[in-house]
Amino acid sequence: MTGLLIGEVFRSAARAVPHRTAALVGDRALTFAELDAAADRTARHLAAHGVRRGDRVVCPVAASPETLAAFAAAARAGAVFVPVDAGSGDAWAGRVARIVRAARPRLLVTDAARAGSGARLAAGSGVRHVVLADVGEDGVPDDKAEGPPAARPEESDPHVILFSEPTGTPEFTEPTGTPEPDRPRGVVLSHRVNALRTHPGCRPAPRGPLVCGLPLERWAAWAAVLRQWQARGTVVLPTADGAPNPAAICAAVRAHRAEGLVCAPSAWEGVLDTAPHLLARLRYADVESERPAAVEPCLLEAVRTATPAARARAVLGSAETGDLAVLEHADGRGRPGSCGVPAPGSEVRVAGGELYVRGPLLFGGYFEDRRATAAVLRDGWFRTGRAAALDGDGYLYLRED
Repeated sequence: MTGLLIGEVFRSAARAVPHRTAALVGDRALTFAELDAAADRTARHLAAHGVRRGDRVVCPVAASPETLAAFAAAARAGAVFVPVDAGSGDAWAGRVARIVRAARPRLLVTDAARAGSGARLAAGSGVRHVVLADVGEDGVPDDKAEGPPAARPEESDPHVILFSEPTGTPEFTEPTGTPEPDRPRGVVLSHRVNALRTHPGCRPAPRGPLVCGLPLERWAAWAAVLRQWQARGTVVLPTADGAPNPAAICAAVRAHRAEGLVCAPSAWEGVLDTAPHLLARLRYADVESERPAAVEPCLLEAVRTATPAARARAVLGSAETGDLAVLEHADGRGRPGSCGVPAPGSEVRVAGGELYVRGPLLFGGYFEDRRATAAVLRDGWFRTGRAAALDGDGYLYLRED
């Protein structure tokens, strides 16, 4: 791979293992060669509609080959991918429309299944809507529209912006300095940061098929996908609108003989209630959370019981920091209340009872919000606004407000 560019992840894998399966979505499969070809063709399709380096492309994300092709294509074209949840209804449309207006994208793109809702959303937001061409059986979009070759991005260029609605109690940030309290806040992540965050060495694991049970509008889901692809492994996406349901997750684990499963705490609870006997062959089981209190010790214990051959761990992170702390199952019993030790690549300190983080995995700032960025990023340290403590062995404890 030449340079820390996300587009090179697909190209490098396509050259090394072209016929290996990159993604399984329902009954559809994409090899790395097909994913790479789809990325190139879709990048030209975006260019034909005026997308240039640095332009934002909003995509209501659902488990489909077309969504994966759009994610890869944006990286290849130097565009900035802005994922939002693929919901429906007036409340969803109003919430996502605020994000679209904040992002000021060049395009809003959807797959064919969401063409109607995408068109209505685009019309209400004042942006152009483009329906992604179907990725055919050969992995290449059927649409023939092509634009000029894409400009090669730089490592420091934005790759993804993750927007969230203000809640008044952000998980890892202070509201200080926000000029518009009701304006969605966008976390900017560069190619370099995302390539480093998802390097396989940051979270070592076997690389058999991985079932990703996280909703694709969350950074943790794309991190899991990219981490697997950097290791040239297969990602399995349970087909569902919104968060994958426990039944679909269990079916995917069984059908594809998965070796890894990553879910949020609530999804893990559902999976354990649905079919825990299907989890016995897993070799790693990650409980992903943005809130330390969301992973109860009894949940991690239940995950370990259902996955006796697996490395079970709770991973705490956020869009701003990436992986922040990792708690292994073996440490959970003897360290009640701990989030684990700082994740590789992150340096933490506690000053005045507050947690600060620095390192090469930090976000680049909030989109078009210098005041909010300056309030939390100072001298290379990210001020989380969270009360914290470190014990003598380096284990982190965060207090819920």
